Amino acid sequence: MNKHLVIVMLLSAITLNAWANDNSDTTDIERKQPAHWSHLPIWGDKARELGYQLPIPVGLNIYYNKQSVAYDAKDNFNLGLRGSGWLNNLNANVVIPADDVIITGEDESIQLRADAWVLPFLNIYGLAGYTKGHKDILADLSNAEGLGNSGIDMVLPIPIEYTAYNLGLGAVLAGQAEVIPGMHPFIFTGVAAFTNSWTTTTDSTIQTYIGSIRMGQRYDVGGDKLAFLVGYNYQMINQKIGGSYDFNIPLLGRPGGIAIDYDVHLVSSESHNMSVSMVYDFGPKDEWNVFIEYGFLNWDQLLLSVGRRF
Repeated sequence: MNKHLVIVMLLSAITLNAWANDNSDTTDIERKQPAHWSHLPIWGDKARELGYQLPIPVGLNIYYNKQSVAYDAKDNFNLGLRGSGWLNNLNANVVIPADDVIITGEDESIQLRADAWVLPFLNIYGLAGYTKGHKDILADLSNAEGLGNSGIDMVLPIPIEYTAYNLGLGAVLAGQAEVIPGMHPFIFTGVAAFTNSWTTTTDSTIQTYIGSIRMGQRYDVGGDKLAFLVGYNYQMINQKIGGSYDFNIPLLGRPGGIAIDYDVHLVSSESHNMSVSMVYDFGPKDEWNVFIEYGFLNWDQLLLSVGRRF
């Protein structure tokens, strides 16, 4: 899902309908599931013989992900300043300490994910997507090197707009357990994912590492299934940005401006978050699903998904 999306990731929660269900109270008809055309999952026949109802193994999902994240400059922020017009004499290479740089960003992405349950408890997926985002950089020049002995007492705003394409891989471990005897079973998932993004409007690549643990319960609603979960999410975003930005600074009718060449390596300020989510599986064979998740605590994130299993 910077979603790179990826966040991403955490995108795998939609596969909740694939968790093996211990159907000790199901009918013989429910137990007799025909083998899938893909012959997945491996050991599926053994699981059915033990009375587990398995999901449709192969799925496609479309995701929308939006998140607002704060970043830290990992190294010093390097700027090249070139003046024009009445600022023609300006030509400087500036180094700003990382602690004097504030970076925030927001991303929106659309992802297409294909997944398969290769084992009754293991799902593997790949995804491809498109992201539109921006970074807002505030660089304090008061301690900058290259602007004289004492720098300049001002904060330089540098807005960066970009689009990106990404590819990613992920895996989900899933299961359920009767934590309290006689109580509805709890379902659990563990997710690990990685995405790599290539921006089209800046010289930049973005790597996103994702992990999550979710726990909740699932209920039968008519012939459909509804699950509610709470989760812990880990996300680390690593991005190197290089490019240029032009400021127009006219003076008394005289044209002038500054061209800024920037180079910064940034990482997400926070890597730990909490989430609440809902999954609704419906259709004659529960082949359709809708997923909604809201992330909170250290960054805001909204994730929506619609998918079908085949």
